[in-house]
Amino acid sequence: MSRYYPIYVNLENKPVLVVGGGKVALRKVKTLIEHGALVRIVSPKILPELKKLVDDSNCIWQEKKYSSDDIQDAIIIFSCTEIEELNQRVAEDAAEACRLVNVVDDPEKCTFILPSIMSQGDLKIAVSTSGSSPFVAKQIRKKLEAEFGEEYKEYLALLKSWRKEVKEKMTNEQKEKFWERVTDGEVLELIKNNQLDEAKGVMTKCFRSLLA
Repeated sequence: MSRYYPIYVNLENKPVLVVGGGKVALRKVKTLIEHGALVRIVSPKILPELKKLVDDSNCIWQEKKYSSDDIQDAIIIFSCTEIEELNQRVAEDAAEACRLVNVVDDPEKCTFILPSIMSQGDLKIAVSTSGSSPFVAKQIRKKLEAEFGEEYKEYLALLKSWRKEVKEKMTNEQKEKFWERVTDGEVLELIKNNQLDEAKGVMTKCFRSLLA
């Protein structure tokens, strides 16, 4: 049984602490900013690319060595240093404060780990080996990327645009029939062939026929 519980977290406007200023910290900070987190970096030095993110986004850099008080209100903590003793200290401080912590390349110190993500718009598929082999997780992610192409971005956006109207105007039975029909492959295939208008037409026709 895996000890990790799969979950998607809304980090928009949530405080997140990143300890470290190297390449790993850069990758974490980029992704966190993309998801709307309020990132605070604690490190005596940071990469120029990381400094640019600080200058250009809602991100704070505290130019100092880490101390236990730096956890403050952070709901999630990333320790991205190459100093084992420091990573251990961050993990212990996080545990004492009952905060989730991820220590780079050290699953035993983590209370959460990050999966390998395949993303196409609203479609996000997370792949994890529970820390056993991140390399295998990346291999599986690449296979998924080959199977779920860019057409899924438009496809899901189109389906999403219909949700409100379907919910408001259809009975439960009609809803089920509508979603079954428009997800049977025809709409997706049209989008894949750059026939977005035709795909929209199929959905409109299906909607009207069920309400007739």
